[in-house]
Amino acid sequence: MLPVHDMLSRTARDNPDKEAIVLRGQRLSFGELEDRATRIAGFLRSRVAFGARVAIHAPKCVDEVAVIFAIAKAGAVMVHINPAFRDEQLQYVLAETEPAAVFFHPSKEAVIARAAQRGLLPDVRIRIGRAPAFRQTIAALELGTIAAGRPPTQSEAVSEDDLAALIYTSGTTSRAKGTKVTHGILTDATVISAAVLENGPHERLISITPFSFDGALSQLFTATLVGGTLVLQDSTFPVDIVRTLATERITGFHAMPSLWRMIINTHATLLERPFPDLRYVSLIGEVFPERELSQLRRALGTTDFYMMYGTTEAFRSTCLAPSELSRKPRSVGRPLPGVTITVVDEDGRPCAPGTVGQIVHSGAFVSPGYWKKDSSAVFQADGVHTGDFGMLDDEGYLYFVGRKDTMIKRFGHRVYPEEIEQCLARIDGIAMAAVVCGQDDHSAPTIRAVVVRAPGVAVTCQDVARACAMLPHYMRPDTIEFRAALPLTSTYKINRAAVVVGEAP
Repeated sequence: MLPVHDMLSRTARDNPDKEAIVLRGQRLSFGELEDRATRIAGFLRSRVAFGARVAIHAPKCVDEVAVIFAIAKAGAVMVHINPAFRDEQLQYVLAETEPAAVFFHPSKEAVIARAAQRGLLPDVRIRIGRAPAFRQTIAALELGTIAAGRPPTQSEAVSEDDLAALIYTSGTTSRAKGTKVTHGILTDATVISAAVLENGPHERLISITPFSFDGALSQLFTATLVGGTLVLQDSTFPVDIVRTLATERITGFHAMPSLWRMIINTHATLLERPFPDLRYVSLIGEVFPERELSQLRRALGTTDFYMMYGTTEAFRSTCLAPSELSRKPRSVGRPLPGVTITVVDEDGRPCAPGTVGQIVHSGAFVSPGYWKKDSSAVFQADGVHTGDFGMLDDEGYLYFVGRKDTMIKRFGHRVYPEEIEQCLARIDGIAMAAVVCGQDDHSAPTIRAVVVRAPGVAVTCQDVARACAMLPHYMRPDTIEFRAALPLTSTYKINRAAVVVGEAP
């Protein structure tokens, strides 16, 4: 096993001057990144025990990357707390993981200070990143101070079964679950992802989602393994993302379909300009409506599209190769090397091809379980019961249907919101849509369609109702509501919980 921090050491040895990390005007070579990470790791080993948790709470910044590798080098367990988390969520994760050290960005000073007032912060606190306008309110060390002058030291030896990270779910509530991730999982996922995506030293990958998200970590470690460059995108405005794609000659883009749809619908010039360097796009997390996917494929010309499926509990499960996309446009592909995917019914029996059931992942990348949580319902003898519904065709290709926890039981039928949303996405003038369960006066389940009009289009409720008439009666929305935008999670999935209660995006 080659742990991810040793991947950095090897690449830094072989290509010390190669550009590793970019953020606006900051450019860090692999040699510089290795030196920073090693020095920070030396400090951590003097203050933190092997296997102790070390938390990070920061937006995208160059220092954050050095800290991620330093924690691994020190043999500690990274707890990257979603930068979108506020008091309740942050304090919940801190209380559950009891970190021995916390790295935080000055922009998070206020929320960190409130956690300190509740006794949830360890004595070892380090500020990272650049944000001179923020007022310092709590005692903390500065990253530059702890790294300066400390001689490089060897990485702590780790085994494949040692914990490397706790990855918390995107957490629209304070009760997000921490998934255990071992060094072996990170290594296997990195090596296999790089092979499947044919990554090489020429890559320039854009990183948009937080490093609390497994997809962002995968990009970081893959780029490090192959000696490519990771470009950190700290602004999520579509115009800024499109500018970065062009100016930084981005070759690879991993994102949720919702992010691409947001870019298309708010920055239409994306579809009017060439991106000759963009070799591939990988998509995961949601169904991409066929019409919009076709529109994006036409606009990007020669760019390859990889459709993927995975969960935090099993990192990566399937991939549809670009050569198969035209033949299997709605599929998320076949299992990755070392992975077995089955679809089972309510009694745990394998479903016949074409029959919808729960997706079960076994083999490579399976987490040891949740941190301080009962894992028995998800991590079973036959694999990870994902809570996602899908079906396999007679060639073994997986089709994602929807989430178990969003399913609506109506008139004896199982209704998956994603299927209705695909119908809504085909309506001219609809930019984005979410379908959620409502309640009528008799407490029976109802279907609410919450939609966003494309700019300058006057689509009406009647237009939506007419388009939905093609659906079976039990799938037709009872109410149709228009909003200016839909709330998204920090990983750019539609935040259904916020849609239900009417939160603003």
